[in-house]
Amino acid sequence: MVISLIKKILKIPYIRSLNFILSRRENKKYDLIDILDNKYKVIKGTWPGKPDYDDAWLLLLSQRAKIVFDIGCHMGKSALIISQSQSVQKIVLVDPNPISLSITATNLIQNNLSSHSIFIPKAAYKKSDENLQLWTMKGAFSGASIDKSFTETGSITNNYFDVKTITLDDIVKTNNLYPDLIKIDVEGAEHSVLQGCRNIAMRSDAVFIIEVHSSESLNIAENTDKILKWCNENNYKAFYLKKHIEIQDSKLVKSRGRYHLLLIHSDKEYPKGLNNIVQGETINNISL
Repeated sequence: MVISLIKKILKIPYIRSLNFILSRRENKKYDLIDILDNKYKVIKGTWPGKPDYDDAWLLLLSQRAKIVFDIGCHMGKSALIISQSQSVQKIVLVDPNPISLSITATNLIQNNLSSHSIFIPKAAYKKSDENLQLWTMKGAFSGASIDKSFTETGSITNNYFDVKTITLDDIVKTNNLYPDLIKIDVEGAEHSVLQGCRNIAMRSDAVFIIEVHSSESLNIAENTDKILKWCNENNYKAFYLKKHIEIQDSKLVKSRGRYHLLLIHSDKEYPKGLNNIVQGETINNISL
């Protein structure tokens, strides 16, 4: 009886028109994108029009991972790419910006990809339970950093909010999950994140893909030297992904504004097939 009544109501011209209008309004909130011939609905404006430098590298590396840590998940683009892997069982998404984390969650939920995700609204750092200021950049979907000098807009306007920190080692301890792959994009705080994952380096074979940044307080060479120092202390080696070559110092990258490093255990081989992928390659061109 009730179902029959509902069907009659839905056939009323006004109601049908209203449903059509509401549906169009809802669709205007989202973009439809393609990843490896799969269609996904994401919040409008959150999927860049062109590939990021590391999209294709991340896609290939995730094919060999079961547990992935996405540190600085921003709006969920990396999570959607990682979710293309049939081997990934769990993605831990860490971002201190509540807006970014909620957008990531929405984009995953909209596409039924959230069941294997853990969301952590904290800043990955060298120590847990610290209080830091997160400086935000101009623009609704822009990034943020705990390095004040990295965010020109935030520095000028004092636009920041307080956040709590957590180490990657403590994430492992709390969730009993050792990562196979760790993606780090934290706008200048890369070396600080690494300082908080010494146990991971000692007890696992985790592969790191890191976007290295510069800022007024830490130029690209200084940041690179800190990362290479961590590698030496933790039996890792570093590769400049654009050229697929191992680096021992910062000379090769000192003129870069940002670039990507791959960190692997010293006794491991460079991932098979990675050297066939050029920087910024479209993920839909990759054969898996």
